[in-house]
Amino acid sequence: MAEKKKYPKFTAPRGVFKFPKLSEPDFGNEKFPKPDGEYSVTVVYRADDPAVKAFIAKLKPHHDAAIKAAEEGFKKLDVGQRKKLKAVTVNDLFKTVYDNETEEPTGEIEFKFSMPASGVVKQGPRKGKKWTAKPDIFDAKGHPMLKVPAIWGGTEGKVAFEASDYFIPGSGLAGLKLRLNGAQIIELVSQGSRTASSYGFGEEDGYAHDESAFKDETTEDAEDDEVGAVDDDADSAAAF
Repeated sequence: MAEKKKYPKFTAPRGVFKFPKLSEPDFGNEKFPKPDGEYSVTVVYRADDPAVKAFIAKLKPHHDAAIKAAEEGFKKLDVGQRKKLKAVTVNDLFKTVYDNETEEPTGEIEFKFSMPASGVVKQGPRKGKKWTAKPDIFDAKGHPMLKVPAIWGGTEGKVAFEASDYFIPGSGLAGLKLRLNGAQIIELVSQGSRTASSYGFGEEDGYAHDESAFKDETTEDAEDDEVGAVDDDADSAAAF
């Protein structure tokens, strides 16, 4: 049996989450259904951020290799298909954000990370068996979030992922897929809440709220039940 291909793993820098589908899988809609479900998140960055530039520099060689492999695959297509496609269509590593009015770049770029929520084993002794998966979610301290809250756009965090090359012979599309593995929530926006910085508030001397002082016994009991599961996710948390 052939050994399963291992893809390089990365952790993206902190950014702003856009259209996150991390708490529950997205099954699409009537026009664009996703029958297997999909977890995904688009992360928005400033293109001139040094950490983002370094991140792109790490990924670019893998993207270049993916396109080179696709061009070799293109040469192996039958003549009719090559003439129809004409050339490999390259999907860029990230999307440049443009202003709708001026049509000029805003200085922001976006990366999309995704993973299937379910599928069927295609080979091996478990061939034909159904599988399900979901991303591991951690808080700012690196602790696993066993009960994941609703994660809304505007949340800030990091993403752990694998980079895998792809080439679709039927369309000629090629690029680097950023397969979501996990996410770290640094500043959560949920149920319409916003961060202090989004209101223009910064840190000041004065009253400091202690959330633990308001926890009821039910919350404390639930936390005690969750403690035993934390150690099992220590290796996953190490990505952040």
